[in-house]
Amino acid sequence: MSKNNTLPSDELVEILPPRESGREDPNCFVGLNGVNYLLPRGKRTLVSAAVAEEFARAQAAREAMYEAQDALRAR
Repeated sequence: MSKNNTLPSDELVEILPPRESGREDPNCFVGLNGVNYLLPRGKRTLVSAAVAEEFARAQAAREAMYEAQDALRAR
């Protein structure tokens, strides 16, 4: 994402979307307030702080889902 896609007052934060298996999309989708972002996996990207927070929230939710699945399998 370029700086042209953010407001001048937005604080920019660098994030690194993790690479996934070869079957997944090479981009990571983040949607915030009706605006969609495609972030390249495995590449450092500058995004607004709000987008970085949403990305972190989604990653935490994904990890919680995997942990719940593992706990169910262990039963």
